[in-house]
Amino acid sequence: MTVVEIVDQVTAWAQKEICDKVRLKMPPENDKDSDSAGYEYTMVTPTAFSLFIPSKEKLPPAVLSPIPSLCVRILEGEDSLTDKSGRITLEFCLCTWNPGIHGQDILFPDEKDHSIVHQWKGAEAEAYYQRHYEGWRDAWNWVDVTLRALESHLDINGIEIDQSAGIKFYPMKEQEAIPDFYPFWFACVQFGVRRPLVRNIPSYQHLL
Repeated sequence: MTVVEIVDQVTAWAQKEICDKVRLKMPPENDKDSDSAGYEYTMVTPTAFSLFIPSKEKLPPAVLSPIPSLCVRILEGEDSLTDKSGRITLEFCLCTWNPGIHGQDILFPDEKDHSIVHQWKGAEAEAYYQRHYEGWRDAWNWVDVTLRALESHLDINGIEIDQSAGIKFYPMKEQEAIPDFYPFWFACVQFGVRRPLVRNIPSYQHLL
């Protein structure tokens, strides 16, 4: 299996097993709206992208926004000539957006059945907004979803997960520091996959 095929297969798997399991806030067209009362955000299913996150004008027709999203990245690869196998280290970079609490985020229990909750609505709810830095919880709750998906599978669409490599998860860093991209939040999950080493190079010429 080629490197490109592995990236495509892992991206498709991540969409189904990780992205489709959650719904997250989508930024407004005008970023200034996110800091004003009355902004009604949209909840969307995140999109899985391969290697990079495209800008708004380059998005596929069915994708409303580049964020929230999961980006499948290759960190490194290595082929062993002795045991005829290869290993690729992959990273899922999770990106979310959350500037604070709007009125529609607030839920109230039903007066008769506390197992039922109702969304706060009305003029007062539409005017309510409280900015805060708790949006990081969206990214890290999504990390937990990602870890459960990886840890409950031995392979990804037939691609063997390298159990010996373990799984690492961490915040995004720049020059060993955690940057502040408020109201955007980032977290990463790293793992490895294995593939058989194929030496019959001519069979791949039609892919180049």
